[in-house]
Amino acid sequence: MKRLLIAVPAALLLLLGACSDEADPTGTDEVDTAANEGDASEGDSAPVELDLADAAGACPYIDSALLNSTTGEDFRFASGGPGTEEGEEAPAQLTCAVQTGEAAYPDLTVFVIGTEAKVEVYEDELADGTEAIDGLGEAAYWIVHTENTGAGPSLEMGWYDGGTIFEMRYTTPEGTDPAAVEGLVGGFTELAVGIAAAHAEAAG
Repeated sequence: MKRLLIAVPAALLLLLGACSDEADPTGTDEVDTAANEGDASEGDSAPVELDLADAAGACPYIDSALLNSTTGEDFRFASGGPGTEEGEEAPAQLTCAVQTGEAAYPDLTVFVIGTEAKVEVYEDELADGTEAIDGLGEAAYWIVHTENTGAGPSLEMGWYDGGTIFEMRYTTPEGTDPAAVEGLVGGFTELAVGIAAAHAEAAG
């Protein structure tokens, strides 16, 4: 299987979202992903102290205890969007951002989008540059970014599962050893499996 290029995730989500008018009824040209810092939507919730279940969007899918034990950090604040009222169907796109409250980094962002595209479309966009993950959805990858962005290295993980695309990015403080970030892949894979399971349970 080919692997996903570093620059592809946002474009990939745009491509897959474009496969369904229902997935993006506004026809907007830009889709926020966990790999790109975007403006918070009007439906985003205000930051709340963890328990993540109290936040909106994709936040309730994240196991906060596992996140803390995997990273060795104390994440205490989260915000997500859009929210849904009881009895409403889940929106096609969900986000979550989690921080310690001590500084801008480390942080974790999660993006979930529904699509009518098949896994073959997702796989067709994969190219060299990332590593495959077994046992996570129907197709999955991870990559550590080391570009100079004013922060430290970041671990990006994405997967396709049953018509849903998930993207997760953990960004470390400046000066973090990339090898240490690579060492977190196992823990974040476990976190991702939990996110996928929680999303599937919520979807019923």
